[in-house]
Amino acid sequence: MCLTLLTGCSDDKQPPQSDHLINQTLYTAITHSDRSDIDRQRDERRKPAQVLEFLGVSPGMTVIEIMAGGGYYTELLSRVVGRLGKVYSHNNKLYYEFQSDKFVEQRLKNNRLPNVIRWDKELNDLQLPDDSIDAVFLMLVYHDFYWSEDNPEQILADLYQALKPGGTVAIVDHSAKSGSGTSAANKMHGIHRIDEQLVKQSFEKAGFILNGESALLRNAADTRDKPFFDKSLIGKPTDRFVLRYRKQERKPERKQE
Repeated sequence: MCLTLLTGCSDDKQPPQSDHLINQTLYTAITHSDRSDIDRQRDERRKPAQVLEFLGVSPGMTVIEIMAGGGYYTELLSRVVGRLGKVYSHNNKLYYEFQSDKFVEQRLKNNRLPNVIRWDKELNDLQLPDDSIDAVFLMLVYHDFYWSEDNPEQILADLYQALKPGGTVAIVDHSAKSGSGTSAANKMHGIHRIDEQLVKQSFEKAGFILNGESALLRNAADTRDKPFFDKSLIGKPTDRFVLRYRKQERKPERKQE
């Protein structure tokens, strides 16, 4: 019997041995008996244990998932950060116009993820205190900033302010062709991808420091010219980049002599 939803079942199940070892906390979150079948089906393409390990999630963190949708990653983050941590699950009005809130309600019903705070705010008005967040997660959504918002640069500036010094921003997104800039991302009825180089330029301009990138979700067979929801891609993974940025640590103040 599970003692708590946050830490999973207290059995002695161990992660399988492989070339890429997954730590116990992540393994427990991924294999938790309360996860839905729909979420489990998504795991094969998303590789959440490996991705979250690379992005550096750990117990006790305060994190926010921006444009969390129905909360696939929110639930995993909730279980990883545990009872001493906190997860802001963010969505905006635009999401609810397309999806209603039934998936969010199902995810959070009966207080099943008690460390999750439903955070229904606009992207340009997130209302997060300065230096309050350990990690920001942008999971397959950063491209949406360019068709749905007037000023993506200001959103990045606000996220920078909300992050604690040394905090992390994690970005996973569908790759567009190199050199395409915003052209694959700036239309609601476009292909919903983004140029990795544009992402890097935007985050570095906002003051973030790149401190990791991973090929975990690369797929060379993807031509990068169709939306992820195209019929030809149903059941197939897109080529996706995984980037990890951090906010620079503050230098200690010099003591007055």
